Amino acid sequence: MIFESLPTLDEIVVNTNTICSPPLSYNRLNDAINHPETTINEIVQIISEDAGLTARVLKLVNSPLYHFSKVDSIGRAVTLLGTKEIRDLALTASMIQAFPGISENLLNMQMYWSHSVACGVVARNIATYLREPSIERFFVAGILHDIGQLVLCASVPEIVKKMTKESIEKGKTLCDVEREHLHFDHSGLGGALLKSWGIPQNIYDLVEYHHNPSLSLMYPRDATIVHVADIMCQALSYGITAEVRITSLDEDAYDSLNLPTSSIATIIQQSELQLKGISSILLEDA
Repeated sequence: MIFESLPTLDEIVVNTNTICSPPLSYNRLNDAINHPETTINEIVQIISEDAGLTARVLKLVNSPLYHFSKVDSIGRAVTLLGTKEIRDLALTASMIQAFPGISENLLNMQMYWSHSVACGVVARNIATYLREPSIERFFVAGILHDIGQLVLCASVPEIVKKMTKESIEKGKTLCDVEREHLHFDHSGLGGALLKSWGIPQNIYDLVEYHHNPSLSLMYPRDATIVHVADIMCQALSYGITAEVRITSLDEDAYDSLNLPTSSIATIIQQSELQLKGISSILLEDA
């Protein structure tokens, strides 16, 4: 199969940044949190100025993902979760509306986001079970783990069609086909895009290495959690992505988690209880 006019990863990232970026409120929020003199009241004010973002964040904080009594203000949400965690939720609540116009012939967006949200929930629950710190970043990284697929669909739709066809005909994973022809895959592209947006490394690194967590120099354990969550969601048919085959498990990375087999059923059961409520909040405008 002949592929012509293949763009580089950097070219796709630059092109994507001309048509899509995080909402202004997220950038302002991130800058404020990174400034040592910013007060909680200033952070609350930034979120509150975006009515849609405020509503989605409050719905998430009051969802089955948490066990708080009624949280009726952003100020209370920030106090309960912390500023960085609220920033991460704000990113999650915003990104599902960031890639409109993807053709259904390339990707069923409702099913794509259903898989992504499920991956975020499962990754968060694995991280919770393992007592990892800052668990909201696993939720965000899980939801954004395949964002590179959206970027490819938006940037090079005809090439995506050819790669998908080759993946099916030759029984290869889409990642393998992407690397063969583009010399990068959607996970690397997703990580590069998020890095260009100023997303923290403890999120974009998990996206970049979710298919090969052992290659992460900074966060191999964290990337493994997203890796395992992704494969669990594929195996359980929680939504679909552009990938036509279940990707291979990095067994060494998985073993390093020391996640008891007996815990898997509990994590799945907990995730299923949370998913309906979370999906209805995040996917209402997808």
